[in-house]
Amino acid sequence: MKIYWKIIVLVFVTGILVSCNGHQKEVDKLKGEVLGIHDEVMPLMGKIKEEQKRLMAASGKIMAADSAKNKAKADEMRKVAKKLEDAYEGMFVWMRQYKVDFEGMETEQVIAYLEDQKNKVVKVNEDITEALEEARSF
Repeated sequence: MKIYWKIIVLVFVTGILVSCNGHQKEVDKLKGEVLGIHDEVMPLMGKIKEEQKRLMAASGKIMAADSAKNKAKADEMRKVAKKLEDAYEGMFVWMRQYKVDFEGMETEQVIAYLEDQKNKVVKVNEDITEALEEARSF
């Protein structure tokens, strides 16, 4: 009878360990995905500022040349420059709120947090990519 209980305890402990290891793999995978998305767009931050300056200078230049004729285009350029600024700021807002320490959180909470962060950083990525594409159209 004692061996029977030992086997049950061993199976139970093994199940817990396998489950925890599976959760840790999911946490590691999600963490890698979040940081990978961040790392994909972070190098574009300088390009955002370059494009923003270029658009602002170009809008000023065409307004100086003929403000009545070029107002709509200059307004559109400034609108895209603002979009670039918002995308730039969005990255830093996301980075400031991202937690790197999950101490005190249950594994399920960490997984939910990382899934939420993945959605947020995907949005940042899309905003940056879209703003840069619009800027290139000028």
